[in-house]
Amino acid sequence: MMQHELRRTGMLIGEEKLTKLHQSKVVLLGLGGVGGTCFETLVRGGIGNLTVVDNDIFTLSNLNRQLLSSYDNIGKYKVDAAIERASQINKHCVITGYKAFIGLENMEEIIPEGTDYVIDAIDTVTSKLQVIEYCRAKEIPVISSMGTGNKLDPTKLIVTDITKTTMCPLAKVMRRELKRRGIGSLKVISSTEKPLVPMEIGQESTDGPVSMLKKRSTPGSTSFVPPAAGIILAGEVINDLMER
Repeated sequence: MMQHELRRTGMLIGEEKLTKLHQSKVVLLGLGGVGGTCFETLVRGGIGNLTVVDNDIFTLSNLNRQLLSSYDNIGKYKVDAAIERASQINKHCVITGYKAFIGLENMEEIIPEGTDYVIDAIDTVTSKLQVIEYCRAKEIPVISSMGTGNKLDPTKLIVTDITKTTMCPLAKVMRRELKRRGIGSLKVISSTEKPLVPMEIGQESTDGPVSMLKKRSTPGSTSFVPPAAGIILAGEVINDLMER
């Protein structure tokens, strides 16, 4: 029987595909600017089993772009906020959360046999490569987000193969490293916009908790490019799962 919450979606795709989505098992890696919006779109889109992985907490600097962030959530684990959020919008979605960095030591636990789709919204190149290699070996579909920082035009976001990406420093590194590993193709979302050079406007605020992730450089970001990428990622996954 169709969930009443998803009746409007069912009007477009029918009950059979809604059931298929409800039975799907998706793993989402990263709950930041891209991943947080992707998460909510998947939950509202009818995915029935969702595993989320993120080891970070919310800080003040997340408020400009991360859908799950709020003043009330500052200092709270992103995974905890995501699970709480999901309970408010789709009680039929089963969420499994990991407050962890994904790596070779926990890959099989987080992405078990039978996973229908993996969404990579991670910032770290090493982790992205490990996940992609693992998914290829296990024949699990994976889609990967390239860089969305230092961009201002969400209409320049495209879904393409990694080999066709341009204007993205992260994609350039990923192309090179995937080629070294014998991986010639990968479905990605990437921007064709030339990245801007961020201005230095002072240090991160010390008025609240500081991110536990150590980054070499902090990109500028907006309220509309990373979230737009998250919606597109979720849409790709939902459409792919429906058409299997």
